[in-house]
Amino acid sequence: MTLSMVIPDLLMVEAGRLLMANELAIVQTYWPDLRLSTEARAVHETRKAIRRTFTLFKLFAPFFAGGELDPHRRGLRKIMRRLAPCRDTTVFRMKLAIYNETAERSLTELAGDWDTKQIAADDALRQYLARPSVAAVLERYAQLTGTAGSGLPAASDNAAPVRVRHALPAMVFQRLGTVQAYGDLLPDATEDQLHQLRIQFKELRYTLSFFKEVLGEAGNAFIEVSRSMQDFLGDLNDARVAVDLMAKTEEHREEAAIYRAFQQSRLEELMAEAPERYADFDQPALRLELATALATL
Repeated sequence: MTLSMVIPDLLMVEAGRLLMANELAIVQTYWPDLRLSTEARAVHETRKAIRRTFTLFKLFAPFFAGGELDPHRRGLRKIMRRLAPCRDTTVFRMKLAIYNETAERSLTELAGDWDTKQIAADDALRQYLARPSVAAVLERYAQLTGTAGSGLPAASDNAAPVRVRHALPAMVFQRLGTVQAYGDLLPDATEDQLHQLRIQFKELRYTLSFFKEVLGEAGNAFIEVSRSMQDFLGDLNDARVAVDLMAKTEEHREEAAIYRAFQQSRLEELMAEAPERYADFDQPALRLELATALATL
């Protein structure tokens, strides 16, 4: 029987393989557009799929043979590093364009400079993706995700068959606990701590999303509040990055200073708002609903 989604009685290693194959399918869907035109949506969706894959590697590494996932992590991380400049430049240009639509003074020289940066980043990515070694990374990974029983640890008479319903509660509560630990730092959290909180929210949301069919409505409610908080922290991080970039910009210094001041003000507003936004997520009733779903698997 071929499964298209995770079920509670599925062995963890095969659940991991299925979920990894799903993310690889997304990468493969956008790969032609990525290689030919570095289209913005293709860059974005490929990055998201690879980032979710890294979370899968963390979740499922204990169920594969030791070191089995390491070469695939290294190969995908190299691709991820080449995607980053394209995505980061796209986001910066988009937010600068929004600013320019309503600003009293449009920062046209700064915008033109970043348009040039986008062209250079996209060209560098296309050249990198044309290498045969990059395609080989995905081919090797496809062999792992598409071959049942591949990458398993050595058989042991003492090994119990660990299934989704056995392992999922600890996985979810470990990530929820990490989010709550960073949440306890509010309202005095630093920019770096809020950045880490964003990463932990991302891992929590990804974990819940991987098992949404298993968790049902309880998982969906938690996914939505986690997504909202992660998006908020993403906006905060984008403002932080823009401030740092403008501080280091040597060209068009006057326009860079104007935009830096705007983003600094935005950053301070968002940091002040963080405790209230976190309170929207930190609801005991939602946690109880999720815990009940996990306890009844």
